[in-house]
Amino acid sequence: MPENHDPIVEVVEALRASGRTVEPDAEFERWQVDGKWITSGDLMALALRLGLMDGPVRLQ
Repeated sequence: MPENHDPIVEVVEALRASGRTVEPDAEFERWQVDGKWITSGDLMALALRLGLMDGPVRLQ
């Protein structure tokens, strides 16, 4: 994976491709998804819950 890879960009693209409206605040710290403001962490969690992104793999 490239050093400059930003997982948030990937999440935003996946959410937009699923038909959701996603816009950042001025500092890119909070995101408006379909009219509701959420944090970057919640943005990633939403994409995981919707099955749009793969979650971390846990090895045993």
